[in-house]
Amino acid sequence: MADESPAKLLGKVLRLESSGGCRDRATTGGMAEFMFRWLPPITAGAPQQQAEALSQLEGKFEAYAELSPQQRADLVDQALDLLQELDADQSDAEPTGDETDQVCWDDSVTKLKEVGSKRAELLAALDIYTIGDLLLHCPLGYEDRSQLTVVEALEHRERQTLRVEVTGKGQIIRRGKLAIARVPARDETGQCTLVWFNQPYRANMYSAGTELLVTGSVRVGKKRPTVRVQEAEQLENLPHDWQDRLVPHYAVTTGLSQTMLRRLITQALSRCQLVPAGLVPASIENQRDQPGLSWAVAHAHGPADAEEARQARARLTYERLFALQAALAQRRHNVKQHNERSVVACDGVLAELSATLPFTLTEAQRRVIEQVLADLGKPEPQYRLIHGDVGSGKTVVAAAALLAAARAGRQAAMMAPTEILAEQDWTVVSELLEPFGIAPVLLTGSMAEADKQVIHEDLATGLIDCVAGTHALFQESVGFADLAVAVIDEQQRFGVAQRARLAEKGDGTNILVMSATPIPRTLALTAYGDFDVSVVDELPPGRQPVHTELLTGRQKSQAYETVIAHIEQGRQAFIVCPVIEEAKTKYVTAAEELFRHLSGHVFPNLNLGLVHGQMPSDEREAAMAKFRAGEIDVLVATSVVEVGVDVPNATVMLVQNAERFGLAQLHQLRGRVGRGGESSCCMLVTGSGSPEVIDRLTVLVRTNDGFEIASEDLARRGPGELTGTRQHGIPDLEMSGLMGDTRILVRAREDALKLIGDDPRLEQPAHQPLKHYLARHSQEGQDWTL
Repeated sequence: MADESPAKLLGKVLRLESSGGCRDRATTGGMAEFMFRWLPPITAGAPQQQAEALSQLEGKFEAYAELSPQQRADLVDQALDLLQELDADQSDAEPTGDETDQVCWDDSVTKLKEVGSKRAELLAALDIYTIGDLLLHCPLGYEDRSQLTVVEALEHRERQTLRVEVTGKGQIIRRGKLAIARVPARDETGQCTLVWFNQPYRANMYSAGTELLVTGSVRVGKKRPTVRVQEAEQLENLPHDWQDRLVPHYAVTTGLSQTMLRRLITQALSRCQLVPAGLVPASIENQRDQPGLSWAVAHAHGPADAEEARQARARLTYERLFALQAALAQRRHNVKQHNERSVVACDGVLAELSATLPFTLTEAQRRVIEQVLADLGKPEPQYRLIHGDVGSGKTVVAAAALLAAARAGRQAAMMAPTEILAEQDWTVVSELLEPFGIAPVLLTGSMAEADKQVIHEDLATGLIDCVAGTHALFQESVGFADLAVAVIDEQQRFGVAQRARLAEKGDGTNILVMSATPIPRTLALTAYGDFDVSVVDELPPGRQPVHTELLTGRQKSQAYETVIAHIEQGRQAFIVCPVIEEAKTKYVTAAEELFRHLSGHVFPNLNLGLVHGQMPSDEREAAMAKFRAGEIDVLVATSVVEVGVDVPNATVMLVQNAERFGLAQLHQLRGRVGRGGESSCCMLVTGSGSPEVIDRLTVLVRTNDGFEIASEDLARRGPGELTGTRQHGIPDLEMSGLMGDTRILVRAREDALKLIGDDPRLEQPAHQPLKHYLARHSQEGQDWTL
């Protein structure tokens, strides 16, 4: 076996270990030692994405002897799968044709050299299937390589690009599970060290004398400066004119590097001689005085200067946004057809509801309710997004719509993503509708089958006029006699198809979707272009801003003292732990352990409760009921309390490991306190010393403005985490790049709405390219036209 390649030898040993029941007997000295010996040479010769995965695999095998048989088997399978991917990727790298042969705009990307099935899958994750898709992949920005930094001019904590020469062999430093590759380098002005984290193969990847173009974050100390490399390219592999000009920077995905994507785009530019007119009709192009698509494609990927880059990017951005807005406009046209069943009589609803409320509506609430009721009176289904900041009072808007339907002798439903939120919605709307003799019922998946069956029968016969529930509402077994209004709370947690399934329970059902996450205007126009948008942009009077502090792990005792101080004043507190999706069960145990620790050692004289998503629903509901009733002083919880929990007496929110949450999610958690007019505080505790983490969490300390926070979250994490835009068929990374200019988006939306209004089926000859594009993307599984 010694004459075999390392990869083949490794594969044989892994298969032998698997067939032997993973008892760590396949090789002398054990699998950990064997992998430590044979993985590095394989890693050194692997492409970047596989090399990174192999490097991580080596660290996992270090504890192989201590793993359970099942954990060993899973790890062996993972290694075998990775070797298979590596073999497939090497096959991808083999030439598939003459690189000078022409390709067509609509050809598959597999016509390009270096694109096989595996790489095609990676490109598909970016919504790239054809040569045209690849060339329309708009750069996020550019690096000016005509202005490189030299070593002696490196600035601390700046992201900079420099050209260096490797001066010797690299070394690997291991700190626990962290592997650091350090490679010495220099230019004519001085020496520096290139650093890669968890990429140990980099230490042996470059021989002395190799010239690199590297980009990374700089650290300048007493010794030579270090560059934490984010991108490295060997100069000998770069086209000459890419070394001293504006170089595009793209949205990429795991396993597909900037270098590879640039190389594929360069190849496509040289081989695709004919760029079509594009998806935007010539009439709109001329009206907007836009350059042609052919010019934009060539100059976006290879601009001569910054102004040329700006114009070209704007044209490509418009192309993609126009297609998206056309799809949304088409969907809007399809659902908003004339239908008399959509009409709900609403005369007097606002006045009657206002007269029974224990509070005065804000002007924002009144305005949005008027918009909702006005649309309910029209003979076409209402599709409206209602969003606003935490505590702005969106539920009363929903109650107005539910009241209108029930008062008209028809049916209404309110759907939430979790049982806790469904129960909260049910409780609130029940109180608001009680003066009108309307008693909503609750339907959730965890209810007894006999109880659910009774509710199903009463919904089908019309005995129930209002229901609140979870996903159980759109199951096939649920039927409505006359569903006129459907309200979907925290709608970003539902897919477009799920939303449609609930709408299909009625004829011409009016759909209201609500989000407690404030949505930046750009994102709202992009992801919800098929909806009318209402913003509840005013908080009820008496709501005080929640004071927010950022604390280190060492200051946890200070946080606990604050909790005690508030409880001594008769108030209540939340202590929240994060949920790690990859290990929910493990982390729930940690939450339970924290509960036991706090109960026994920190708050022995207080009443504590525990809530998490894995608890039986009756236990969870009982704990929440006790907390609302004031019988529990401190509620230890996971993020299940993020939305829908309204306890006015709670004035403290303590979030453990705050770095594990997004900004919008933390803002939601903070919104659980300060709902009763009392002075409230939110304490974010983090054990991270990362400057990036501290900078991110400081946003919550600086502002209580949910729209500002959402904009920060959008910029840092992308839109998918904010509003479920992945449900709309646009990759998250690309969305991030498309939303930089609201003016372009507004123009694209206006033009698309007018075009679809004039030609909804896209039957005119000039509209055929757009029609075929939307049809193809619908076939590829995107929800654009649902």
